[in-house]
Amino acid sequence: MANVTVAEVNKAFAAKGLHITLPLAEDVVVAGIDILERQKTPGSIKVLMRVKFINEKGREEQDIFVCEGKTDVEKKFVRKTYELPKKTLLPKRDHITFESDAGALEYIKQAIIHLLQDKEYPLLENPASDLYFEKDGKGFYINLALRLDDAAFERAKALVELRRSLREKAGQHDFGIVVPSIQESLGLALRLQERWVSRNQDYLSVQRIGVYGVDNGDPNTIYPFTIYPSMLELKRYFMVTSQQWALVRSRYVLERARKEREAAGESSDMTASFTGMGMASMGGMGGMSPAGGTPGQSTLPPLPPPPPLPPMPDA
Repeated sequence: MANVTVAEVNKAFAAKGLHITLPLAEDVVVAGIDILERQKTPGSIKVLMRVKFINEKGREEQDIFVCEGKTDVEKKFVRKTYELPKKTLLPKRDHITFESDAGALEYIKQAIIHLLQDKEYPLLENPASDLYFEKDGKGFYINLALRLDDAAFERAKALVELRRSLREKAGQHDFGIVVPSIQESLGLALRLQERWVSRNQDYLSVQRIGVYGVDNGDPNTIYPFTIYPSMLELKRYFMVTSQQWALVRSRYVLERARKEREAAGESSDMTASFTGMGMASMGGMGGMSPAGGTPGQSTLPPLPPPPPLPPMPDA
């Protein structure tokens, strides 16, 4: 393609009904674009692309971006079954709760190890993070956390400091926090978990720290909550799983509400049952009525007859 600016590329996308923009300054010259992957949903599109551009030193360089936005091109929606881009799979769990912190930590650890090794990232020893993977000189530093709370933020800040210490080599590596995708069984409400992501997303994205949530029931599915890692195969993987998170979250919230309603109904039934038993017991304390009535009727003596009316005076 002829060299054009980022602003011109963005206008060309918009002219085709694709409201996506390249994450570069508008006056940067673009030398080429390769579309690597695209995911469409009604009214939106997500595109994985390799972009060649001229940097501030006048040299050509390239980077891989995930661009997403709305689309004016409305087509008949056919529900698509996503094939998880993973060669081998771990067994799924039959429940989504965790019995202990230790069990949850081991679960997310094995899930991320399996994913990175599936993408041919060997696990190596490195005291700088909980887990370290490296492929072709490109490292992936990962810290684990059970809950997105203050402790998790400290773990993320440790990665920020690590990235700064690597200086000019930092851009060659990826960094991430791995957590369970839903942490309510570990004591953190979903709304607080999501508030943490909302509050820290911009800071972590600027620092290039990813936050990844392992599905509570399927260790093969890990959702990106902030940025994607730079490795192409991992970008493709997370493009697929990111489409699934909204549905998984909605199903969880609906199922939780259903269980809460059922629990509230059982509680109401038990309260009504105990109340009925109590009333019956209170009534039963009276025994039989004097007139041979049924148990539970009052045994108070009958009221005396009214006094006789005075005689009428003679006319």
